[in-house]
Amino acid sequence: MRGHGWLAVAAAALLSGCGGPQKPAATTVHNPSDDAARITQFYTTSGQVAKGEKALVCYGVENASTVWMEPPRQELSAALARCVEVFPEAATTYKLTAQGVDGKPVTRELTVAVGAPRAKIVNVDISALEVKAGEVVSVCYTVEHARTVTIDPIRFRGGSASKGCATHQPRKSTTYTISAVGADGDKDQEQVTVRVK
Repeated sequence: MRGHGWLAVAAAALLSGCGGPQKPAATTVHNPSDDAARITQFYTTSGQVAKGEKALVCYGVENASTVWMEPPRQELSAALARCVEVFPEAATTYKLTAQGVDGKPVTRELTVAVGAPRAKIVNVDISALEVKAGEVVSVCYTVEHARTVTIDPIRFRGGSASKGCATHQPRKSTTYTISAVGADGDKDQEQVTVRVK
């Protein structure tokens, strides 16, 4: 009986793992840097926009509990990749701030430059869309922010006035191209065709 008792104790020891080397229990060490917010990207799709137009500002953050951009201050989502619209009236430096659970903010800045407003054709009026050969046609326009206005193929050249008119006596059906050119060389165009019977 004594021999059987000793075998039972030895077997129990082996089953419980007492007879072999023990693996240390896995421990997780908390790294404080895991709580720090990071700004992974902050950029604009256009370094310069025309006055009155929008620009896209894009950002990405990690480990952020709070994100905002200014001016003006607006709360943003803690996204890995997102773009927001801005409408700068003058050159503006935008500041992105991300704050993690550790309470420490990180910031990045970028500047969007603002150029001259783009030329725009507001309206084009034509006296008639169908005329007899040699009849007078008037082509009038209203523009904004234009340095010059041209009407082709009649080679009309207007100045920076917001309104103007040109006349022509087409002998055949003619397509008139009205172009408004801005201070930065940008161009807005419209076309209208007059049919000659």
